[in-house]
Formats: sequence, C-alpha cells, structure tokens
Amino acid sequence: MTFEQKRGREEYRVELGEKELSYHSSTQQSDGSAVVPFELLSRRTTRFSSANPFFRNAAIYFGVLSVVTIGFGFLIDLDPLTGLLWAALAAVSYVAYRVTGASYDVFPLADGRVFRLMRNRPSREGYEAFRTELFRRRDRYLLERYARIDVERPARLERRRIEWLRDEGVIDDRAFITIVETIDEHAPSN
Repeated sequence: MTFEQKRGREEYRVELGEKELSYHSSTQQSDGSAVVPFELLSRRTTRFSSANPFFRNAAIYFGVLSVVTIGFGFLIDLDPLTGLLWAALAAVSYVAYRVTGASYDVFPLADGRVFRLMRNRPSREGYEAFRTELFRRRDRYLLERYARIDVERPARLERRRIEWLRDEGVIDDRAFITIVETIDEHAPSN
C-alpha cells in the first residue's frame, strides 16, 4: 500500500510492507528517506499545526487599524466605514491564516528519529484510513513475531517483552494477564 501527500513544496510518500515501512519526504528545507522496521514505530504520536505567519500578522495589523480608525472616527467625527474596511481585511487575513495552515501527526521512532504526515491530505478520511491500516499491519507483525512465549528463557525477559507489546497497544490487558500467567507457570525463574 502506498500513501502520498502533497501541499505546495511539501511531499510525503509512505509505502507499507509486511515488516516495515518506507518513508520519503521532500520539503523546502530538506529531502529524506528511510526504511523503518515496525519495531521502531511507536503508537504515541503527537500533533502540531503550521500556518503562514504573514496572514496572522496581517490579521493583527488590520485589526489594530480598524480599532484605531473607529476610535479616532468617533473622536474627530470621521467616517467609520474605513474602520469597517480594516476589520473586513483583518477577518479575511485571519480566515486565510486558518485555511492555509496544515495539521501534522508526528510519529516518534524508538531510535530518536521522527517522521510526520499531514492530517488533512489528500483528505481527512483518506489519512485516517491509511493510519488505521499502518497500525493494523504493525500490530499484526509485532503480535506474530513477539507474542510467542519461549519457556526456555528467563521469565523476567519474557515479561518485559510482553509488557512492551501491551504498552504499544498490540495486546490488551486481558491478553497480557493471560500471557504473563502462562510465563509464570512454565518459564524458568532465573
């Protein structure tokens, strides 16, 4: 499965495999690509937003102009329509600031790196479907690879691996308790 996003000079492409994902980004500042094994991908994503500060600054500037113009208009009997024009420009600038912005999900990796994807490209529904598929494949791979119990290994090592699976949302608490009980019954205690 391949997922692509584009916004201005930003481009992101993610290809999902059975054991890993390939990530490529191209932005105004840099280009980069990496192959990320599912073991490194954490479910603990964060969000941030980015927008053009020009529109925010213009909205503030026009807002101040409208307040000053209307205030002086009442003091020295000027036409208040000029103040309304500044207020309209402030509103348009603010709307442009909100509309041209982008919201991102930042995916942390266990080795300290991160990658990001836009939440609303190509559509919010398309992004959510991709994200669901990404974590479905990741969870299936981690479950198949790491949920098997090796009774020859020390119980504390087996428990640590199962705790990691629970912390990453691969298994729920009920499955965790069942697996830990099995480990405690069968694994050597050293």
